[in-house]
Amino acid sequence: MPDPAAPLAATTHLPLPETARLIGGPLGDWQARNATATLPHCLEQLEAAGVLDNLRVAAGEAPGPHRGPCFADSDLYKTIEAVGWEIGRSGTTAFDAWLDDVIGLLARAQEPDGYLDSYIQVAEPALRWAELDRTHELYLLGHLVQAAIALDRGAGRADLLAVASRFVDLVHAEFGGDRSPGICGHPEIETALVELYRHTGERRHLDLAALMIDRRGTAR
Repeated sequence: MPDPAAPLAATTHLPLPETARLIGGPLGDWQARNATATLPHCLEQLEAAGVLDNLRVAAGEAPGPHRGPCFADSDLYKTIEAVGWEIGRSGTTAFDAWLDDVIGLLARAQEPDGYLDSYIQVAEPALRWAELDRTHELYLLGHLVQAAIALDRGAGRADLLAVASRFVDLVHAEFGGDRSPGICGHPEIETALVELYRHTGERRHLDLAALMIDRRGTAR
């Protein structure tokens, strides 16, 4: 459970759906347009840009090279996060089948030890954890965690959170405590770990976030 002595905002989410829904006005119209136009467009672009194909290759379900930048997986995670909050806002079921497909794909692409990064898995397996300043591995995990939390809170489904948690456990084993001092070249994992602490009450996630923040600004 969260620390009872900690400030409420440090340990507690604002409730849904009231905090996610705007009724009328420019911002309310923007939310509606996001649901009806922006999100369907994003789903189309994930296919067109090869983001999903990269994961199919990582899962051994399709041939081909990795397409796009090393952080391409994050486009999927950010889209899932937006879908999760939209479900929390409106209760829509329009994305359920798509979520079933992509979360299943992520689970199949994930390595047995929890690692999940289509660029490293497909294009540069020798670089796993080797060049954190440029490979965005922990940045991608951060967005995966935030997507999983949004989906669990907004839609009440924890299947993506199970995928993300396996990867987080691997990172704890690799970088926690006095183990590898490596940090990601792109800050993101830290805020995601804080949010995971708020979501689960597991103090170890907050401690790892603090450790990674303290490591910044020092020689690696």
